[in-house]
This record gives sequence, structure tokens and C-alpha cells, in this order.
Amino acid sequence: MNYVSVLSPSRAEVVKNIEAALLDGDTFRKVETSDPDPSSEDIERVIVPFDNLRRSPIAKLKAFIARLIGEKFTKAVNGNTEIVGLENVLGIEGGALITANHYNPTDSTPPRLLAIASGRRKKLHIIVQEKNIFMTGLFGFLMKNCNTHPVTRNPRYMAKNLRPALKKIIDRGSFVLIYPEQEMWWNYKKPRPLRDGAYHYAAEFGVPIIPTFTEMITLPGERDGDGALPVKHVLHVLPPIYPDPKKSIRENREIMLAKDLDLKREAYRACYGEYPSDSFIPERDIAGIAASTEK
Repeated sequence: MNYVSVLSPSRAEVVKNIEAALLDGDTFRKVETSDPDPSSEDIERVIVPFDNLRRSPIAKLKAFIARLIGEKFTKAVNGNTEIVGLENVLGIEGGALITANHYNPTDSTPPRLLAIASGRRKKLHIIVQEKNIFMTGLFGFLMKNCNTHPVTRNPRYMAKNLRPALKKIIDRGSFVLIYPEQEMWWNYKKPRPLRDGAYHYAAEFGVPIIPTFTEMITLPGERDGDGALPVKHVLHVLPPIYPDPKKSIRENREIMLAKDLDLKREAYRACYGEYPSDSFIPERDIAGIAASTEK
């Protein structure tokens, strides 16, 4: 089956962009074609003063409403989602950073299920890219208000706003979801190389990484508007990774990143029967193109 024959033109273009990025060895490349593209002036105006701690009454109210909507949406789109390995988080008493593969605009919903199941339903925070804050409509409202925290190209914001805010949030016992793969690659099943920001914060703040890996199982059924078949998600919660207090932040950052990637690769092997290869076969590597019953 040729994916171009079943996917919408916009989704087929994204798959082509993924293939081109892999051929160029650039796994951090943006592949979506319709994301907002804020200017430096937009970043200075909107992101730099962003209220990451939701200090104002209106910000608190918006966050409360956004969380309720987010929970309802999570339940609506995860009717058959499974969580495997919940026991790996139940012994964590304080704050932690959750790492996850970035494959869909709704891929924060399985970790939200995890937060609910582990008693942290009000304490899930999500790191999002700056462009998401400029989205419109209901999704834009959630991106701005559902305990989200933008990362940006502006170093002043990162050091003076985001970092101290994350420290306070984690000290309150919250989970912070972050996507070390950086860019969203639609329904891409393999783990990709990881940026080191999450591991730097974990090492600096002395908190664990909770690695997760979302398995995607393509099901037979009716194709959606993008031409994709239904996909079942299984969130695999892997053993937490703790920083070593005897090692430096840099050493811990490197060790934790490598361990997380190893765990995600092992999870992929356990899910799909082989380690992720360097080759790209769209019908194999992109969930939703071909069900197991299709040839």
C-alpha cells in the first residue's frame, strides 16, 4: 500500500517531510506545515512576560477551566488507551519530570491519564513550544492555559522566567511533562534522539525522570478525514531515573539522557519485536496508514 493513495495531501506531505528529515539525519526538524510562526517581536510581546505561575486571579480561573476541559477531552479520546507500569510512579512522593515521545497534537492525554491514576490530576504541567501559544480556538485556549509552560528561543525568558517557575512547580510536588524529541512527528512510532533540557532540570533540581513510551497499534476501521485508520495507544511507564548526588549536573544530564533513550528503545523492541532501525518504511513506521489486516 502506498501511503499517498490513502492519506490526505496535507498528511502525506508531513510523511514526506519526515522521510526527508531522516535522510538528512535531522530528527529535530519541524515537519508540520501549518504551525504558527511567531516573530521575535511576538516572542518578546507574548512569551517573555508569560505568567508561568498563574499568579493573577484570571490566570488561575483560566487554568482551572482549561484543566476541566482537558480532563474531559482526555477521557473522550482515550476510551481504549492502556497504561502499563503504573507502579513505577506510585513510589515517587515529590515532583518529577515525565518524558514522552511526541507524535500527535493530543499526545499529552495519555500522560494526563497517568497523572490522574497516580493521584496528581491537579499537578500535571506541560512544557510546550512557543508556537503553540499562538494557536487559536479551543486548542489555542488549552495551549495557553492548561498548566502549560512555553520554551522559546529567548535566553532571558528561559533563565529568568521559566527556570525559577519550574523549580517552584516541581517543589510543590507536580509532574512536568516534556518532549525531549522537540518536534512533533505525526504518528511516528520509533523513539528519536533526545534534547538534554529535561535531564538538565532533573539533575539541577534533584528530581527523577519518569520515562514513558507510547505504543501505537493501528486498528482496522473507518479512516478519518486525514485518511488515517484508528490507532490504539498504550502508555508504557518505565522505571524512574534518579540523578546521582555525587555527580555533577553535566554528568547526570548525560547519564540520564542515555538511560532514558535506552529504556525507550527497549520499550520499542518489547512492543514491536525488534529494535528501531535506521530505515524508513512509512506503512511500518507511521501508525494509522495500514492495519495488520491490510497488505
